[in-house]
Amino acid sequence: MGMRPGPGIRAPVPVAGSETVQRQGFRHQTDLNENKCEEAQAVTRRKRMETVKGVMDDKAEQAARDMARVRQQHDAEAERLQQLQVFRDEYRRQFFGGAGASISAFRLRDFNAFIARLDEAIGQQQRLLQRLEQQLANSRTRWRQEQTRADAMDKVVDGYRAAERRQADRAEQRQQDELSNRRYFTLPR
Repeated sequence: MGMRPGPGIRAPVPVAGSETVQRQGFRHQTDLNENKCEEAQAVTRRKRMETVKGVMDDKAEQAARDMARVRQQHDAEAERLQQLQVFRDEYRRQFFGGAGASISAFRLRDFNAFIARLDEAIGQQQRLLQRLEQQLANSRTRWRQEQTRADAMDKVVDGYRAAERRQADRAEQRQQDELSNRRYFTLPR
């Protein structure tokens, strides 16, 4: 219908009010209605995916906050471990540096008991730090997974947006073609 007849061939010219013009108008209206329906479906599909994308982004952000919290706790406990180790080493140096040659048995027993308690506290702190390192590794893995899902959903939504643009472009092109056809067939010859 959008093609012009070759030279020497005259196409029938639809006259306003004729059956041909009415059929073309009906077909145009049907095409417009179908286009609007397809566009509406595409928009609602995109909006649903944008909602899902928002949820996934929120999950990724929460995973990042959790990872930051565990990292902060890990760093604080690592600093506490270092302080315990420095204190133990300093206490040993002061004890043996200031005691000289004579150390009483009671004082040596108290020193050994105190060092044993410090060593136990250091061991507990090291185990706590190992658990926190494992939690940090787990939270980092969770964050990466959530971020990957969010990035994938971004691509899906971008695909829907691109499809909407292509669909809108096609609809606009059809309208332009239809308008051009109507002008061509309604012009007096």
